[in-house]
Amino acid sequence: MTADHASLSHHPAPHRDQVSLIGSAFGLLGGPVAWFAQLCAGYALADWPCFPREQRLVLPEGGYGWTWTGLLAVSIVAIVVAGAAYVVSRRIYKRVQDESHGGHQHLLDVGSGRTRFLALWGMVFSAAFAAGIAMNLIAYFVLPRCEG
Repeated sequence: MTADHASLSHHPAPHRDQVSLIGSAFGLLGGPVAWFAQLCAGYALADWPCFPREQRLVLPEGGYGWTWTGLLAVSIVAIVVAGAAYVVSRRIYKRVQDESHGGHQHLLDVGSGRTRFLALWGMVFSAAFAAGIAMNLIAYFVLPRCEG
């Protein structure tokens, strides 16, 4: 490593002014938060009507038929939010992909490209959590609701 690579003569995120903090945060955290909301709502809407008291019921308790529709709605909204977070991260990544030049070792040494790094991980998180949300949704269709 040369002396000019060892010092930070420029800001490690030179294109940070092109990206809003809210957009970057949504892109990074939108997928995980959507999955967490689906997980919590899924537990409440899918399980509670079957276990309102100490004894498990074979069918959901009367008056709670709407919970299945609510569960589907929450899951669809969660997938849409995770997809939107992916799109936001992808747009940010396209905007700042030329943030720093040099090989990957140089970028690791000086810590350059932070905005690009957050956008890349936002795409990874959003896609992975969207897949997790979809798998949870499939499980709601495949597994029996109250017989488990």
